Amino acid sequence: MRSLSWKLGGALLLIVVVSVGLMAYLTNLSTAREFRQYVIQGNNMHASGVGDSLSGFYSRQGSWNGVQAVLPGLLRMNGDRLIVADNNGIVVGDTDANVLGNTVGKLGLSGYGTPMTVSGQAVGTFYFLYSGTTGMMGSMSTMMGGQPVPTGTNTAEEDFLSRVNRSLWITGLVAAAIALLAGLFLTRQITSPVRALTRGAREISRGNLAYRVKTESGDEVGELVKTFNTMAANLAASEQSRRRMTADIAHELRTPLTIVEGTVDGMLDGVFAPDREHLSTIREQTALLTRLIGDLRELSLAEAGQLKLELAPDDIVRLVRGKLEQVELTARDKGISLKLEAEDNLSPIEIDHMRIEQVVANLLTNAIHHTPPGGIITVSVKAATPFADNQRGILISVVDTGEGIAAEHLPHIFERFYRVSDSRSRSEGGTGLGLAIVKHLVLAHWGRVWAESEFGKGSRFSVFLPLKASSPQNVSPKL
Repeated sequence: MRSLSWKLGGALLLIVVVSVGLMAYLTNLSTAREFRQYVIQGNNMHASGVGDSLSGFYSRQGSWNGVQAVLPGLLRMNGDRLIVADNNGIVVGDTDANVLGNTVGKLGLSGYGTPMTVSGQAVGTFYFLYSGTTGMMGSMSTMMGGQPVPTGTNTAEEDFLSRVNRSLWITGLVAAAIALLAGLFLTRQITSPVRALTRGAREISRGNLAYRVKTESGDEVGELVKTFNTMAANLAASEQSRRRMTADIAHELRTPLTIVEGTVDGMLDGVFAPDREHLSTIREQTALLTRLIGDLRELSLAEAGQLKLELAPDDIVRLVRGKLEQVELTARDKGISLKLEAEDNLSPIEIDHMRIEQVVANLLTNAIHHTPPGGIITVSVKAATPFADNQRGILISVVDTGEGIAAEHLPHIFERFYRVSDSRSRSEGGTGLGLAIVKHLVLAHWGRVWAESEFGKGSRFSVFLPLKASSPQNVSPKL
């Protein structure tokens, strides 16, 4: 298969040849037509001048005697021929002196030529034969000043026209060559980044995700190269995230499995007694494994956009109040106060009850883990329009008085398995996926979730849910 360079070059060559050839051909026709018209007009003017001169001669002489001597001076150039006949049609003057005394009828000139008058009386007819054409009498036959209208040109004029046409073709060929060279240069400018993109795609397919295509072009091809590099960077980031996730999953699974294996081995070797305490340890770790696998499955479905939502209008205040009642005992055991601030008469909101209940539960569990004894967790629910798209919805905020989150950790807290500190550890029963699941469940409702925190003073996690779980026009879900 021919390369793109050959295809572009061939197409360019064809366009140049056809364009220049057509231009030269049309210019040639136009030049020839206009030049012949110019020659005809010049011949007519010359013939008119000859007629005036001959009429003046007859007027002065009173006859055609001596006209033979003045005829050569009336010729325009060598090769032309002038014949004069009197009023009886007898030739009285001929620049070639070959037909003197003959009649115009015998010479086949009847009906041609230009009559001459003096004082209103016909005195004769002249016949001007220009050089360069062949016809009557086996020689020149282009008649000027009479019928038929002459169309030919003489040899010198034909030579001039040929030189003009030759110059046109030479100029056209030079222009075609220049256009072709410029086109080949431009073709190279176009195909060079395409070849670079091909090399880049080949490197990416081989697994070299660090490869980037260099370009200095600011046109559409340059934009394509920039897009390719962005894609490569995203692939590299995704691959790094995938490897990190694989390592995190392996680590998270290994820890409870190691505990279970160690406990079972100890019981088999007689180191541990198969009592309630050690069996409870095994049960706790298997329960953690079950939650971890379930969370991973749910998270993968959410990220792939395959999480099915059972949407229905719901009372969000009642949902939040119910979750607070469920965690109240846990919070009280830790010495934490729970507080609900909810607006009255909020409109029902279209949500998947179970999924949003999980969102609220994860945020409350996270707040309890990070709030020390004596702290306060405040949950607020209110109508809001917090973004520039003026989309109406419900804003749920969970505010704690815990240790807060450092600024360098804040952008990453919704990533899977990301742990801000040791306080967010497995000893509290967490899988490291709670906030990641919150993010994707909220996005599945076309909502938004974000966190604000000041280290040492607590954190605020906010969830905005639109009244209807559908994408607002021209707005994509984001954190």
